[in-house]
Formats: sequence, C-alpha cells, structure tokens
Amino acid sequence: MPAVLVTGAGKRIGAAIAQHLGSRGWYVFVHYHASREDAEAVAAAIVAAGGAAMAIGADLADAEAVAGLITRCEVIQPLSLLINNASHFSYDTAATTTAETLDHNMRVNLYAPALLAQGFNAAVKAGGAEGVIINLIDNKVFALNPDYFSYTLSKVALQGMTQMLAMAFAPAIRVAGIAPGITLVSGNQSEQEFQRTHNNNLLGQGCTPEQILGAIDFILATPSYHGQTMIIDGGQVLQRRPRDIAFLDDPAKRDAANANG
Repeated sequence: MPAVLVTGAGKRIGAAIAQHLGSRGWYVFVHYHASREDAEAVAAAIVAAGGAAMAIGADLADAEAVAGLITRCEVIQPLSLLINNASHFSYDTAATTTAETLDHNMRVNLYAPALLAQGFNAAVKAGGAEGVIINLIDNKVFALNPDYFSYTLSKVALQGMTQMLAMAFAPAIRVAGIAPGITLVSGNQSEQEFQRTHNNNLLGQGCTPEQILGAIDFILATPSYHGQTMIIDGGQVLQRRPRDIAFLDDPAKRDAANANG
C-alpha cells in the first residue's frame, strides 16, 4: 500500500486531501499541530471507510520536529507521496511586519517543506523507489499585491523551491505545485462575503476543494508533469489587482487594513 504524508490535514483542504487519498488506497499520515482531535477524527473516518490512516503530530515551526517527521512515518509505512499543504496565514504589510512574523511564516511555509522534501528524497532513494512531492502554493504568487506581506514572501519562495527541487530530485522524484485562489471561508468572513470574493474573477466561479483534489489526481496520473504549478482561480491572476481580493470586495476591511498597515 503506497503511503502519503499530508501536512495540516486535520482541517479544511488538508482534511479533504487526506480523506480523498485514503479512499483511493493510500495509507495516509494525517499531520497536525494544534488540531489533534480533528486529525484523529479524519484518520478514523478513513479507517471506517475501509482505508488506512494515522494521525501524526509535529510543530512545523520547530526544525527538530520537522527533521524527524519523515522518519516517524517511514518506520510505519514507506512514503511515496508528500503533500506540503500546511501554512501559516495572518495579515501584515511591508510597513508593519516584524522579524518574528517573517521568521514564523518562513519556518512553517518554506523551511518545513524544504526539510520534509529533503528527508523524503533521502527515504525514497534509500528504498530504491520513486516518489512525488506536491506543494500547495497560492495564486497570489502569480499576481502579486502587497497584502499579507510575510505570507506572500514565503509562498513566492515556495514556488521557486518547487522548480529547484524538480531539477535537483529528478528522475526519482517528481515535484509539482498547485496554486488555488480563494477556496473556503476564512477568518471572520461571512458566507455572503466569501461568495462575493470567491466569484470575483473572469469566470465568475472560484476554486473548490474538489478541484484541488482533481488537480492532485491529474498530477499523480501524469508521469510527465514535473516542475510546474497549476493555477486554479477562475482567471483571477489575469486581472492583476492591486490589493488582496478580500479588501477590494469590502471597503471597510480595506480601510481597516490601511489603518493597521
């Protein structure tokens, strides 16, 4: 049975990815940090549906914990897929960010995926097998604006790393990215606010968790897909907006963000 580690898999998109792969015959390591109960529930649901899964905890901001995560999985079931889904997401600007904020975003959103990829590469090569790494990036990377400064910097670096890893780890490991637009309600958004921002793009329809799952299936089923990132956002990046979509859609939030940043 092939095994996958999905980071940040206790909730939201990570949970959907874990359950989807579990239903397709993967042994799923459901990673969590603070969401242990949620991750255990996801793992239990996979097992109840006839699959195999285990919740596994680690603080991705802790380099030592990250360094041991691949080994902890490999002892139980050799990995052939790594999905770097977890990320830290909070608001700051170039004027308000701090060294601590930058450091935390980089630790979770960039350093952890880099170290996990390194460990995954070593494990795959030691086993004489092949593997796939999929990084969840963000469509913001392809149409930059200054909002969420630290977060965006970390995702820009993650996109660059995706291409670098693809060159470094081929041919044993394929590396690809998925860059969704706004997909789920976040923060203090109301459902109405979410729908407005979700559909505010050229096609009038945004990314859904199901589309991300479809992108994962495509990458896994396409042996020549390598070093590229799939953007799923209804064409939003083509509009090159000057602010994050949430602030363009809601003047009150925009004004509050300007006051804070």
